[in-house]
Amino acid sequence: MGRRPRARPRAAARHAVRPAERISGSQALRDAAAALVEIGRRLHARDLVGAAEGNLSVRLGPDRFLVTGSGISKGRLEPADLVVVDERGEKVSGARRASTELRMHLAAYAARPDVAAIVHAHPITAVALTVAGAPPPSDLVPEAAVTLGPVAVAPFATPGTDEVPASLAPLLARHDVILLERHGAIALGRSLDEAFERMETLERVARIALVARLLGRCEPLPPATVDRVLAAAGRPPRAR
Repeated sequence: MGRRPRARPRAAARHAVRPAERISGSQALRDAAAALVEIGRRLHARDLVGAAEGNLSVRLGPDRFLVTGSGISKGRLEPADLVVVDERGEKVSGARRASTELRMHLAAYAARPDVAAIVHAHPITAVALTVAGAPPPSDLVPEAAVTLGPVAVAPFATPGTDEVPASLAPLLARHDVILLERHGAIALGRSLDEAFERMETLERVARIALVARLLGRCEPLPPATVDRVLAAAGRPPRAR
């Protein structure tokens, strides 16, 4: 009697993670995952986050978002550390638990249909301004006016709770960059690159504000000058 052929291994036995939990699918999803990994590493390299701080997300569709998992260093981020969620925050795919600040991201997306990506980081100088009670670094230099727009400060809210999106709710409609008092900052963008560049610019302008204060004076550009800067950049004037 001949030997029976060896049974082929099940798919579940070949993978550490069930197929339904894996980050896979379209090329667009793979591209979004690669972009989040790259931006996470850039945030870490520029000292905008440390340890497992910060979180990132991109809009995949009307009711799908790709977000970083919880408790992961952004300097060592991998596609397997990302999670797809729906608009209610329910996990669609991915092996990890979504970021504890997921509710903040979902609230921003709900309030701003124009936003395609969000970066939350802990820029040291910018956060220090909120600890000191100093005004946000709005309109100090032309790049702040063009790249950041008016920077708002949300009152302190306990991280990882519903207090955070509640503190942001009155500010999201009119601000692309918001400082979270004694916590961090959130930058919204039409692309992930734009959101990252806003976060990077926020910290650079905050350093200018700090040095200017140490030198004795830190005043924003006059509103008329801001409007001229915006016009030269092809942007509409500020609503006042």
